[in-house]
Amino acid sequence: MVSTSTLLSDTILFVRNTLRTNVTDPLLSTRPSTEKWVMTSYPRRAVSYPNITVKGVNLSDVPLGQQSEQRRVEFEIEVRIWARNEKEKNNLFDSVYTHMRTNQFTGAGTSYNANLYDFDLLSAVEVDEEGEQGIKSRVCMYKYNFIT
Repeated sequence: MVSTSTLLSDTILFVRNTLRTNVTDPLLSTRPSTEKWVMTSYPRRAVSYPNITVKGVNLSDVPLGQQSEQRRVEFEIEVRIWARNEKEKNNLFDSVYTHMRTNQFTGAGTSYNANLYDFDLLSAVEVDEEGEQGIKSRVCMYKYNFIT
Protein backbone atom coordinates (compact mmCIF):
# COMPACT_ATOMS: atom_id res chain seq x y z
CA MET A 1 0.00 0.00 0.00
CA VAL A 2 1.27 3.49 -0.85
CA SER A 3 1.42 5.83 2.12
CA THR A 4 1.78 9.60 2.28
CA SER A 5 5.14 9.54 4.07
CA THR A 6 6.84 7.24 1.52
CA LEU A 7 4.72 7.78 -1.56
CA LEU A 8 7.39 7.83 -4.28
CA SER A 9 9.32 4.76 -3.14
CA ASP A 10 6.10 2.87 -2.35
CA THR A 11 4.74 3.55 -5.84
CA ILE A 12 7.94 2.41 -7.58
CA LEU A 13 8.12 -0.73 -5.44
CA PHE A 14 4.43 -1.49 -6.07
CA VAL A 15 4.96 -1.34 -9.85
CA ARG A 16 8.19 -3.37 -9.65
CA ASN A 17 6.66 -6.06 -7.44
CA THR A 18 3.44 -6.40 -9.43
CA LEU A 19 5.44 -6.81 -12.66
CA ARG A 20 7.81 -9.35 -11.04
CA THR A 21 4.84 -11.39 -9.86
CA ASN A 22 2.54 -11.12 -12.87
CA VAL A 23 4.68 -10.87 -16.01
CA THR A 24 6.47 -14.06 -17.02
CA ASP A 25 10.25 -13.88 -17.35
CA PRO A 26 11.17 -15.39 -20.75
CA LEU A 27 14.40 -16.68 -19.14
CA LEU A 28 12.71 -18.10 -16.05
CA SER A 29 14.39 -21.49 -16.32
CA THR A 30 17.85 -20.24 -17.39
CA ARG A 31 18.35 -16.87 -15.68
CA PRO A 32 21.14 -17.00 -13.06
CA SER A 33 19.76 -16.90 -9.52
CA THR A 34 21.94 -13.85 -8.75
CA GLU A 35 20.12 -11.76 -11.38
CA LYS A 36 16.84 -9.89 -11.02
CA TRP A 37 14.66 -9.54 -14.04
CA VAL A 38 12.59 -6.52 -12.90
CA MET A 39 14.66 -3.81 -11.19
CA THR A 40 14.23 -0.31 -9.81
CA SER A 41 17.40 1.07 -11.40
CA TYR A 42 19.54 0.52 -14.44
CA PRO A 43 21.86 -2.45 -13.79
CA ARG A 44 25.45 -1.73 -12.73
CA ARG A 45 26.66 -5.26 -13.44
CA ALA A 46 26.29 -7.73 -16.28
CA VAL A 47 22.71 -8.82 -16.89
CA SER A 48 20.90 -11.25 -19.10
CA TYR A 49 18.35 -9.73 -21.45
CA PRO A 50 15.42 -9.34 -21.45
CA ASN A 51 14.77 -7.33 -18.33
CA ILE A 52 12.60 -4.47 -17.11
CA THR A 53 13.53 -1.35 -15.16
CA VAL A 54 11.10 0.79 -13.16
CA LYS A 55 11.94 4.39 -12.23
CA GLY A 56 10.07 7.38 -10.87
CA VAL A 57 10.47 10.16 -13.41
CA ASN A 58 8.23 13.03 -12.45
CA LEU A 59 5.62 13.96 -9.90
CA SER A 60 3.46 16.96 -9.35
CA ASP A 61 0.56 17.83 -7.09
CA VAL A 62 -2.45 20.12 -6.90
CA PRO A 63 -4.61 21.00 -3.93
CA LEU A 64 -7.99 19.29 -3.62
CA GLY A 65 -9.69 22.51 -2.66
CA GLN A 66 -9.26 25.93 -1.16
CA GLN A 67 -7.67 25.76 2.31
CA SER A 68 -7.22 21.99 2.01
CA GLU A 69 -4.06 20.20 3.00
CA GLN A 70 -5.06 17.21 0.86
CA ARG A 71 -3.40 16.98 -2.54
CA ARG A 72 -3.76 14.98 -5.72
CA VAL A 73 -0.26 13.75 -6.53
CA GLU A 74 0.39 12.67 -10.11
CA PHE A 75 3.24 10.17 -10.62
CA GLU A 76 4.96 9.50 -13.91
CA ILE A 77 6.65 6.11 -13.81
CA GLU A 78 9.10 4.91 -16.46
CA VAL A 79 8.88 1.21 -17.23
CA ARG A 80 11.63 0.34 -19.68
CA ILE A 81 11.68 -2.98 -21.48
CA TRP A 82 15.10 -4.23 -22.57
CA ALA A 83 15.06 -7.15 -25.02
CA ARG A 84 17.17 -9.14 -27.46
CA ASN A 85 14.88 -8.69 -30.45
CA GLU A 86 11.74 -6.91 -31.65
CA LYS A 87 9.38 -9.82 -31.05
CA GLU A 88 10.53 -10.25 -27.45
CA LYS A 89 10.25 -6.49 -26.85
CA ASN A 90 6.74 -6.34 -28.29
CA ASN A 91 5.56 -9.41 -26.37
CA LEU A 92 6.90 -8.01 -23.09
CA PHE A 93 5.32 -4.62 -23.78
CA ASP A 94 1.97 -6.31 -24.40
CA SER A 95 2.28 -8.33 -21.16
CA VAL A 96 3.30 -5.32 -19.05
CA TYR A 97 0.64 -3.02 -20.48
CA THR A 98 -2.12 -5.61 -20.26
CA HIS A 99 -1.28 -6.41 -16.65
CA MET A 100 -1.08 -2.77 -15.56
CA ARG A 101 -4.29 -1.87 -17.41
CA THR A 102 -6.26 -4.81 -16.01
CA ASN A 103 -4.82 -4.71 -12.47
CA GLN A 104 -6.68 -1.59 -11.37
CA PHE A 105 -9.80 -2.77 -9.55
CA THR A 106 -10.31 -6.53 -9.25
CA GLY A 107 -8.29 -8.56 -6.73
CA ALA A 108 -6.08 -8.08 -3.69
CA GLY A 109 -2.92 -6.68 -5.33
CA THR A 110 -4.58 -4.00 -7.45
CA SER A 111 -3.46 -0.41 -7.87
CA TYR A 112 -6.77 0.65 -6.28
CA ASN A 113 -5.92 -1.31 -3.13
CA ALA A 114 -2.48 0.34 -3.14
CA ASN A 115 -4.20 3.79 -3.20
CA LEU A 116 -3.14 4.48 -6.80
CA TYR A 117 -5.83 5.73 -9.18
CA ASP A 118 -6.44 6.82 -12.78
CA PHE A 119 -3.87 4.64 -14.56
CA ASP A 120 -2.74 6.00 -17.95
CA LEU A 121 -0.19 5.04 -20.57
CA LEU A 122 1.32 8.40 -21.55
CA SER A 123 3.81 7.20 -24.18
CA ALA A 124 5.81 4.25 -25.48
CA VAL A 125 8.99 5.27 -27.30
CA GLU A 126 11.47 3.05 -29.14
CA VAL A 127 15.11 3.48 -28.06
CA ASP A 128 16.94 0.69 -29.90
CA GLU A 129 20.71 0.34 -30.15
CA GLU A 130 22.01 0.20 -33.70
CA GLY A 131 22.54 -3.03 -35.58
CA GLU A 132 20.86 -6.38 -35.50
CA GLN A 133 22.73 -7.42 -32.35
CA GLY A 134 21.91 -4.17 -30.52
CA ILE A 135 19.67 -4.25 -27.46
CA LYS A 136 16.07 -3.37 -28.28
CA SER A 137 14.33 -1.09 -25.82
CA ARG A 138 10.94 0.55 -25.30
CA VAL A 139 10.55 3.36 -22.76
CA CYS A 140 6.97 3.45 -21.47
CA MET A 141 5.66 6.32 -19.39
CA TYR A 142 2.74 5.43 -17.12
CA LYS A 143 0.77 7.68 -14.80
CA TYR A 144 -1.00 7.13 -11.49
CA ASN A 145 -2.71 9.55 -9.14
CA PHE A 146 -2.52 9.40 -5.35
CA ILE A 147 -4.59 11.39 -2.83
CA THR A 148 -2.65 12.54 0.24
